[in-house]
Amino acid sequence: MSDQEFPPQGGTAEPVLPPPPESSAPGADAWQAGPAVEAEPPKRRLGVVIGAVAVVMALVGGLLVFQLTRSGDEAEAQALALAFTEGQTETYVIHMTMDGTMAMEGFGQESIGDMPLDMDMTETMTWKVLSVDDEGVATVETSITDVSGTMNGVAIPASETETPPTEMKIAPDGRLLEVGGTTIPSLLQGSTGLGGVPGLDQYTPLLPDDPVEPGDSWTKDFSQDMPFGEGKIEFTTVNTLERYETVGGVEAAVITTEFELPLDFTVDLGDLLAGQETSGVDMSGVSVAYGGKVSLSMTAWVDPSGKQLLKSSSTGDIDMTMEMSGAPEFSGQMALEGTFSQEMERK
Repeated sequence: MSDQEFPPQGGTAEPVLPPPPESSAPGADAWQAGPAVEAEPPKRRLGVVIGAVAVVMALVGGLLVFQLTRSGDEAEAQALALAFTEGQTETYVIHMTMDGTMAMEGFGQESIGDMPLDMDMTETMTWKVLSVDDEGVATVETSITDVSGTMNGVAIPASETETPPTEMKIAPDGRLLEVGGTTIPSLLQGSTGLGGVPGLDQYTPLLPDDPVEPGDSWTKDFSQDMPFGEGKIEFTTVNTLERYETVGGVEAAVITTEFELPLDFTVDLGDLLAGQETSGVDMSGVSVAYGGKVSLSMTAWVDPSGKQLLKSSSTGDIDMTMEMSGAPEFSGQMALEGTFSQEMERK
């Protein structure tokens, strides 16, 4: 419609008839010249303005959503690592359970088959960072106190829960490199009530080398050499950053880790215990061969900013054999089979 159809400014306007009744059916006749058309241009212009505003708002909103989404993705992807400071101390409460059986054959005694091994134990573990090397690997001394619980329904005597401090080395990505001065986790002594089972001292998850965001997964495999024997402990892990969750006021990264530890190594006890008190027992030539497998499923909560382990929860299966040889009184085989759980939380 041209501008000439509107009344000229300043002159006497021609009378404008009222719009047709609302009951008039819409159709092509609405576009015909006549008095009824005079009211249409304002409505059409208003519709055009509203439509233009809606388009602009949609475009701006889309750009804003894109920017916020892109920024959010970048913010969520972050590096995860542990950090240690010389002299730092941390205290954790650990609750462990074991539901299994043990069998023994040899050792100058009658064979014992499928002896129940049901344990429920709580203890306090304190670790103190003795030193940190240039690569961030910490040498940590762990001490166990306040042990209580039962073994096969019988209370554990306090005199049997005292253990000397244990040293371990922990890498920034969570790998447990050494325990008790060896590269054998939990060997012989360990720092838990299930000492002697490789892998149960792996309190921390295996953290990624690159920044990750929720939903990302990564594998991390590593091995531990046997300085006092033959073979290695091979760790195969699959890890996932599940989500972020508030723990004690901290926005923690929740990480799940699946461990597989096939056991196929031999330890020379004579070399391992050289220079240590053995109550006059000659351990030279005595060795123990490990076989079987340990499987672990862990969920851990890590403080991304403070770079500290807040808590962890693990369950797993043990199917392990230990065959000792080298001396008549130390020749025999032990087998341990069952399930276990371990809850650990920082005080």
